[in-house]
Amino acid sequence: MISLVVAAVLLLIHALVCLMLWTLMKLGLLPVRGHMLAVIVLVPLWGPLLVALLSVRSAVFGEGLKESALESLRFNDDLHRSMSVPSGEDDAGVVPLEEALIVNDPAYRRRLMLSMLTEEPDAYLAQLQAAKLNDDVEVAHYAATAVAQISKESDLKLQQLERAFKTDPSSHNLDAYCDFLGAYLDSGLAEGRVAQIQRQQYARLLARRCEREDGPALRIRYATALADADEIDKAEDVASQLVIDAPDEQDVWMLCLRLAVIRRDGQAVQRVIDAIEKQHVYLSADNREKLAFWRDGEEAR
Repeated sequence: MISLVVAAVLLLIHALVCLMLWTLMKLGLLPVRGHMLAVIVLVPLWGPLLVALLSVRSAVFGEGLKESALESLRFNDDLHRSMSVPSGEDDAGVVPLEEALIVNDPAYRRRLMLSMLTEEPDAYLAQLQAAKLNDDVEVAHYAATAVAQISKESDLKLQQLERAFKTDPSSHNLDAYCDFLGAYLDSGLAEGRVAQIQRQQYARLLARRCEREDGPALRIRYATALADADEIDKAEDVASQLVIDAPDEQDVWMLCLRLAVIRRDGQAVQRVIDAIEKQHVYLSADNREKLAFWRDGEEAR
C-alpha cells in the first residue's frame, strides 16, 4: 500500500515537472526543441534532468561554440582561397618525357613505356618513334610494337577514306581524306617510296580543293605539299601568286624563304629577307628566329 502511494506521489511530481518544463518551452524561456518533450515525459527523472543540462549548456556555451565553428569555417575557406596554383617555376624538377626515356634507370623507363601504351599511344607517337632507338631492348620492343600498331590502324583508316572518296568524290569526303592524309604525313609514319607517293597524292588532293576554295591558307598548304613532293617549280608558281594576293601574310614569305633554301639559292634567300624587312611584315617569335638564322648565315657567308 505504501509503495503504491510512493509511486503515485513520484508520478505526480514527474507530471508537475513535465508541466512546468512544457510551460517554460511555450514561453520561450527553455531553449529546447519540441521533440524533446517525448524524452521528458517518457523518461522519468532522467528525461527532465537531461533537458535541464542541455538547456544550461546551450545557455552557457552555445554562442561560443557557434562562433568557434564559424571561425573555423572562415579559416578553412581563407586557407583554400590562399592556395596558389603551381607556376612554371615549380616544374623545374620535372623531367621531359624524352629525357626520361634516356636518363632514368631501366625499370623506370619500362614503367613509363607501359603507362604510355595503356593511356593513349597516339598522343605519344613522336616519343614512341624516338624510343624505338633506345638502348634498352625491352623499351625499344614496346615502342616498335606500339608504332607498328598505330601505323596499321592509320593505314586502314586511310584506305577507308580513299575508298569513300573514290566512291563518292564529294566535298566532305575530299576534305576528310585530304586532312587525314596530311596529318598522316606529318606524323612520319610513312617512309621511303610510300611516303613520296602519298605526298604526291596529298598535293593532288589539295589542288582539287583549291579549285573549289580560294584562300591563302589552303594555297600555302598546297605549295608546301608541292615542295615536299619535289615539285619545286609548281610550288614557286603558287608562291609567286600568293606574294601578289597576300603580301602581308607572314606564312607566304616563310614559304618563299623555304623554297629559296631548298633551291640552295643564297641570293634568293637574301631577296626574301630584304622584302620582308622592307614591307614590315609581322612575324611571330618562331618565324623571327628562323629569319634571324638565315640572315646571320648570309651575313657570315
